[in-house]
Amino acid sequence: MPKLKTKSMLKKRAKMTASGLVQVRRQGHNHMLRKRAKRSLRAGRRVQYVNENMQGQIKILAPYGLRG
Repeated sequence: MPKLKTKSMLKKRAKMTASGLVQVRRQGHNHMLRKRAKRSLRAGRRVQYVNENMQGQIKILAPYGLRG
């Protein structure tokens, strides 16, 4: 049986932690940051984990896991 490919979109945007959670960047933290509130800027620095409902889709897109 042939090997499955991991989607390159997911490789660029996510990484997997040692406990198996998928870690992604928060949205809206690239440009026009001067207009944003300080609270949202601080929130953008924190790590975000993919919701449990999306874990099944992540496993389909990355069948062998992601490098950390």
